[in-house]
Amino acid sequence: MDFISNNWLDYISNSDREKAELAQYFIKCYVGARQGLTKLGILRTERNLQGDYAVWLSAKILGLEIVSIHLQKLYDAKDTQGKTYKIKSRLVKNLNQNTSFDLQNIDRSFDYLLCVFLSPSFDLLGMIRVTYEVVRELGSQTKTTFRFRWNKQTSKDPRIEWIFPNTKTLESK
Repeated sequence: MDFISNNWLDYISNSDREKAELAQYFIKCYVGARQGLTKLGILRTERNLQGDYAVWLSAKILGLEIVSIHLQKLYDAKDTQGKTYKIKSRLVKNLNQNTSFDLQNIDRSFDYLLCVFLSPSFDLLGMIRVTYEVVRELGSQTKTTFRFRWNKQTSKDPRIEWIFPNTKTLESK
């Protein structure tokens, strides 16, 4: 190239230009969406949207207080009685899909694990509350993490508390 341009699009092939312009458009939408979600208090970190959204959604549904960023390694929120919640989320197609909720460690730093199941489009499919003791009993240690597995057997454990959907409501229908 014999010319100098300040537009990077001038340095790619014509066949890739349309894709690049479309990519720029979507990136600007993404950045704008992140800024808007930050202003709403949904995004609080530079982490992924899924995790921050699950914490925000859980706090709104259960009336929890989201803790400062500095405490997040220990737990994400607490209730009015001072009970602490570690909140984890997974994108699943349905509540029958096997998945796991991984914790860096299982040290006694929370009272409840709140598992949030979101669809790939971020619709809330389910939310369960599990005491620390049950998480410890049903989970397993891997080389790097402690894993609470969600599967058919775990889903039938009577110690699992369904927050959403409310199974009592479902049973009465």
